[in-house]
Amino acid sequence: MKALSKALRQQTIYQVFVRNHTKEGTFQSLIKDLPRIQNLGVSIVYLLPIHPIGVLARKGKVGSPYSIRDYYAIDESLGSEKDLKALLNEAHRLGLKVMMDIVFNHTARDAKWVKEHPEYYYYKDGKLANRIGDWSDIADLDLTRQDVRKALIDVLLYWTKFGFDGYRCDVAPLLPLDFWIEAKAKINGFNPNTIWLSESVHPHFIQYLRGEGYIAHSDAEMFQVFDILYDYDVHEFLHHYLTGKGELSTYLRMVQAQGYIYPEDYVKAHFLENHDVSRIHQTVSNLTMLKNLTAWSFFQPGIGFIYAGQENLATKLPDLFEKDPISLTIKDPLFYNFILRLIAIKKLPYFGDARKMIINEHPLQSNLIEATLSYPKGQLVGFFNLTKDARQVYTSIKDGSYLDLISQQSIEVKKGIIQIKDPFILVVPS
Repeated sequence: MKALSKALRQQTIYQVFVRNHTKEGTFQSLIKDLPRIQNLGVSIVYLLPIHPIGVLARKGKVGSPYSIRDYYAIDESLGSEKDLKALLNEAHRLGLKVMMDIVFNHTARDAKWVKEHPEYYYYKDGKLANRIGDWSDIADLDLTRQDVRKALIDVLLYWTKFGFDGYRCDVAPLLPLDFWIEAKAKINGFNPNTIWLSESVHPHFIQYLRGEGYIAHSDAEMFQVFDILYDYDVHEFLHHYLTGKGELSTYLRMVQAQGYIYPEDYVKAHFLENHDVSRIHQTVSNLTMLKNLTAWSFFQPGIGFIYAGQENLATKLPDLFEKDPISLTIKDPLFYNFILRLIAIKKLPYFGDARKMIINEHPLQSNLIEATLSYPKGQLVGFFNLTKDARQVYTSIKDGSYLDLISQQSIEVKKGIIQIKDPFILVVPS
């Protein structure tokens, strides 16, 4: 396994929507929250786009940060370039890396480039257009042009030199793969430790786009370039199960498939929520189920992922088009500390050294995930109870006493039975 992949599997990303992270919604107010974020134990802070937002055909009062007017400028409502530099410096002082959300598929319709370089854009019937959908506030770039590619790579070089440690690339599978290969080579030539996270897309959307004749790369293709990919290949199957529209077994089969259809050192961002997906506590109201599901997301091989507010049991997704601050008040100290514990566990060598994960099937035990994560000197066996009640479950683990990494208590297996309510991650030596 590559050293970077091993290291990433022991880390957690914390996603921040600067405008809605605090009441002030500024870089300075985020700086004040950095010590708390560091105390969570996360390694990487990922910022939604921070550039000026388009005004033409804007959605909402303040607009979407994904409708960008100028890649080189900063939204003045967030602060100044000096404030952003101070944010990066303080994050680095605290041992945090900072990732920028970069949007290269499109710009705002009143972007600086529309006037300066109208040839950079995709047109339909002589008008600025989108390849997919009819988004009123954006226009697609034409990446078949070498001058467009060079201009975008120059943007990445600028922000890399400014101090950003990595990039979350918006709808990256819709852009040519050879562009990303070129961009990564250029940026990594300046900073070889740059982290590359691709927003992937749902499988059915890949099929649809290909059917329409558009570029739509699979996750397996994207792993040729990117260090981390989103979990959208399995997310819809999990959502179907949680909303009563699908079976847990279908979702688990898709998760198991990740282990053999992707490279050996693949790293997935196992999110339960993000700025495009409903808050998980809105979907899963029961705290026992929520704790088990959250622990499962951290147990799987890959990088942990928290959207700011998730640690405080937020149920409302911040509006992408309005000023809509989240609350950083700790509603439930026990759950907040539970998140801290999961992030701490993720840092343990087991997860960096993990060779494979096997999901143990239990056809007679519904709403249960039991999975085995193998590492050179033994196994971690995780039990995740997706009901609201305590229960006893059968397991193939030998009878005995095992350390649970979450509670840090010894758990007894007797006659092949284990008593469970909250999740367990048991250390089973070889």
